[in-house]
Amino acid sequence: MLNAPLSQSAPAAVQIQSEDPERQAVSFHYQWYVDNAPITGQTNATLPPEFFSRGQTVFVEIIPTDGTNKGQPYRTKSEVVGNTAPRVTAVSVTPQSARAGDRLEAQVEASDPDQDRIDFTFKWHRNEIVLKEGEEPFLDTTGFVAPDRIWVEVTASDPAGAAHSSKSEPLTLGNSGPTIVSTPPTVAVQGQFDYSVQARDPDGDPLSYQLESSPPGMTINSETGHIKWQIPTDQQGTFHVKVVAKDGRGGLATQEFDLTLAAKTSSSPSSPPPQPWS
Repeated sequence: MLNAPLSQSAPAAVQIQSEDPERQAVSFHYQWYVDNAPITGQTNATLPPEFFSRGQTVFVEIIPTDGTNKGQPYRTKSEVVGNTAPRVTAVSVTPQSARAGDRLEAQVEASDPDQDRIDFTFKWHRNEIVLKEGEEPFLDTTGFVAPDRIWVEVTASDPAGAAHSSKSEPLTLGNSGPTIVSTPPTVAVQGQFDYSVQARDPDGDPLSYQLESSPPGMTINSETGHIKWQIPTDQQGTFHVKVVAKDGRGGLATQEFDLTLAAKTSSSPSSPPPQPWS
């Protein structure tokens, strides 16, 4: 037998050498036996693993022939089929459209030819570095940034300790858009209006700011997000403002608010005190 001890991970195979006294070409007839019973139709040099299972005995009887005469049958030594390791057939990481902060999960398909219980261990990688190893199929990506590459190596093992491993395709974390966290004022008085827009980006991307809707004369610093407006003295009413923060990679956040101009209160001069009667 070429691959003794046998297991269900590969066919049983045999190789034989022979000589013909008349130096004619020799061919062979094979008959495979499992637990001493001949397997019908299995007359080649290999026996597929679906014909035997753990604990059974396998041997093959070989008869040489030169086309005219048959030689003496030869039987190989019986081999006992041993344990076969489980096999991981598919590994993936979900969700495929994950972003930093998402909880990732390993999806695994595996089988055991011996119908043994299968136990799994998971080794999570982030940019070539092992982050986590154990029996938990989840990974929390809080604190990660785009475009981190994540993949998992899954090992399936049976109670006998036989194991097989497979890796998922790398998953690249997608871009996370910024969030505007400041609260705008909604009332302004005559003079200069100031508001500093504050935004945060989970990936640490530099942000730029712009006004999509604003009253005439209002400006914003594209780098700092500081809004200024020198309010004309004759300006009155309510004005709609829309601010956009962009991370340069397709992510954006918007903030809209209505700004009402309040009349500037003026203090009137006080009346002089009454004069006493003379």
